Amino acid sequence: MCRAGAAARDLRRAGPGACAPHRGGKAGVRRRPTRRSGRRAARGACPRHRAQAPEIRGRDRARHPARTSDRARGVRGRIVRARRARGESPVIDQKRLLRRTTELAQIGGSGAAVSRLGLSADEQRARDLVGTWLSAKGAQVRRDAAANLFARFGGEGEAILVGSHLDSVPEGGRFDGALGVLCAVEALESLVDAEVRLRRPVEVVAWADEEGARFGVGLFGSAASFGRLAPGVADRRDRDGVSIAEALRALGERGDPAAARRDPAELAAYLELHIEQGPRLDGAGLPLGIVSDIVGIYHARVTIRGRADHAGATVMTARADALAAASEMVLAVERIARGRADSVGTVGEIAVRPGAKNVVPGEAVFSLDLRAARDHDGLVREVLDGVTSVASSRGVTATIDELARVPVTSLDPKIREVLKRATKSVGVEAPELVSGAGHDAQNPALSGVRTGMIFVRSTGGSHTPREFASVEDAALGAQALANAIRELAS
Repeated sequence: MCRAGAAARDLRRAGPGACAPHRGGKAGVRRRPTRRSGRRAARGACPRHRAQAPEIRGRDRARHPARTSDRARGVRGRIVRARRARGESPVIDQKRLLRRTTELAQIGGSGAAVSRLGLSADEQRARDLVGTWLSAKGAQVRRDAAANLFARFGGEGEAILVGSHLDSVPEGGRFDGALGVLCAVEALESLVDAEVRLRRPVEVVAWADEEGARFGVGLFGSAASFGRLAPGVADRRDRDGVSIAEALRALGERGDPAAARRDPAELAAYLELHIEQGPRLDGAGLPLGIVSDIVGIYHARVTIRGRADHAGATVMTARADALAAASEMVLAVERIARGRADSVGTVGEIAVRPGAKNVVPGEAVFSLDLRAARDHDGLVREVLDGVTSVASSRGVTATIDELARVPVTSLDPKIREVLKRATKSVGVEAPELVSGAGHDAQNPALSGVRTGMIFVRSTGGSHTPREFASVEDAALGAQALANAIRELAS
């Protein structure tokens, strides 16, 4: 090939805009690029030399994708330092909060639904993920005998405990409980990033098995931590015959949840953020609320024993039909709860044995959930009397197995004032609300720990994939939580 042909070939290979050495001309002597020459290379060098340019500084950094995150962190750092110098609140990272909400929902998630049952491998994976985030920020992470996760910032002394739960009901949503943990994590990370000095240690907690959907024991993890578990609870079994003790051992624990008990005197306060799970905040057009009281809750399993018989040969007057008796009891629960203010009663599960179409049911077992903001004990007494009365009139026996009883809980007035200041600092005049749902916050409150709760507006109901809370509302809640932690721990 002649020289002209070779030069043309080299020019085609080099591409448009190539410099003389790469076009086949005289290469000369190439000096190692300096920072200034590197900027020139990034702006105007030939394609081959541009790829070899040294690290890019200043305004040209944005042209280098590998350096963009560094630049963003630098800008964020300047914002944080400026806000700290002005005494303003730490910065909540909405994008990080949204990303982590999505990431957490993938554990036990299927489509829009989340099924992350208590004391399961999925719940443990969620706890491990949260522990990884907090450990990276310098927290001391541990798990107790009830599989609760604790991540501590700071040393000795009475701590501020803040968090919620990570388990869900079957086919539930991604915000119930989990948003409270995510906002606690974000609040603490924002305080750490802002280098806020706190006098008290702060612990983030992810309680185990709050829902009680698997073993029928609600608020399990927090009850274990505050010594409020019923005797023999470790022997409770799920539908597959697995006991709580066995489930804990499968997660690497000893199987004795009572060993998780801690001294409430170790805690200066407990804070929990949670979605409202109701329509009041949305109806009022407000993003945040403050919980004044939590309803009393009673959970039981009722077993009705009649007599199994032939469906064709047994006349109606000779039957002791367990299902018919249970059905009358369910209607009694509905009637009694409707007749009392601020009360609800629910039967959400029922099983019939032997379960054949041509056999009169000999046994029926149903769940019982009773809640009231006032006179909860009166509601429970009236319903149980109704169950006993129906059993007597129908010639069957009724055995009532109490699973959990939590009284009406009033939250600490002084902590509520702290939360009012915290929500006002983010521009929200938060109303006080009574919670119709039970929460882990009840156990520390009933154990003498000063306790407060923030509600975040939610829509679409709850315990359903339709439940929703916007990242903007969640970020406001996390900001208020960070401000409250700062006031209580400084």
